[in-house]
Amino acid sequence: MKILRLAVQNVRVHSLKMLDLEPGTTLISGPNGCGKTSLIEALYIALRGKSFRGSDESICSYGAQMYQIDVATDELQYRVTYQNQDGAKRKQFVVAGKKHGRLPYALKYPIVLFEPDTLRIVNGSPQRRRDFLDGLIQQYDQSYSHELSRYNRALLQRNKLLKDPLINDDELFSWNLILSDYGAKIISKRQAVLNDFNSKITAIYQSIAGTSDTVSLKYSHESRVSAQKLLKEYEEKITYDKAVGATSTGPHRHDIAIGFGDKPAAKVASRGEARTIILALKFLEAAYIEQQTGKRPLILLDDVFGELDRHRQKRLMSEFVDNQIVMTSTGD
Repeated sequence: MKILRLAVQNVRVHSLKMLDLEPGTTLISGPNGCGKTSLIEALYIALRGKSFRGSDESICSYGAQMYQIDVATDELQYRVTYQNQDGAKRKQFVVAGKKHGRLPYALKYPIVLFEPDTLRIVNGSPQRRRDFLDGLIQQYDQSYSHELSRYNRALLQRNKLLKDPLINDDELFSWNLILSDYGAKIISKRQAVLNDFNSKITAIYQSIAGTSDTVSLKYSHESRVSAQKLLKEYEEKITYDKAVGATSTGPHRHDIAIGFGDKPAAKVASRGEARTIILALKFLEAAYIEQQTGKRPLILLDDVFGELDRHRQKRLMSEFVDNQIVMTSTGD
């Protein structure tokens, strides 16, 4: 699928804006604050169903009570409308003339997003790395969003109970069961992706950097996990969890260990080396999504060229030469 045209109304700084997209690369250029990222965001909302950087209220232009996004492709027409009048909020997706309260999974189109914050995957928090992995899996696995949602709802309930000094272990058991069931599925799917990525990332890194350095990716939990093993972990941690008032084990606490040589990348990789690792991850992400979905993902590059030297800029564009790219830049 190719994106042909984008039109937005009352989207952040844009009261009205139309943009024709090229089948190859479209460059949106201009000074900071002119709304370049807002156009990238609008494409993401229309094709993925949500923003990557804010709430619907924040997307609306100042003083406006609605926004609208129209995306024309060579296959489908997408329209997103949001209204906030007298405290009543309503969002609607219209695709090929059919209305939906939420964008159906079958109508979502895969996107690989590369923005300045992406460059913090190596040195940022474990949550940032979990979000990267979870977001990737959700693009090809329809059940994964449901599994994450059920796990997180159960986690909130268990944490709430753990703060009650009168709670007994039996009252936690049903929540332990739910967490172990969905947690095992989440862990297994994360591990499958990382095992595939780990077998390929060193070769990609070396091809970008022109060095013999090695990169490794490892999930922080043991290689094999079952619902029974995870249930045992939750049960064994009850006394500690009661003391701290929170659930101390499970996929919400896990991480991706990124190694550079035989040491943690966050400790020893230079700024340029960290950026090369991120490039390699993004190349793997795009290839893996295409492998799983049969669709070539849309590539959104939001003001990242300033963070990359010319060699990495050229490598980035050559890797995605067969994908449609929409990119922003403060330069020409």
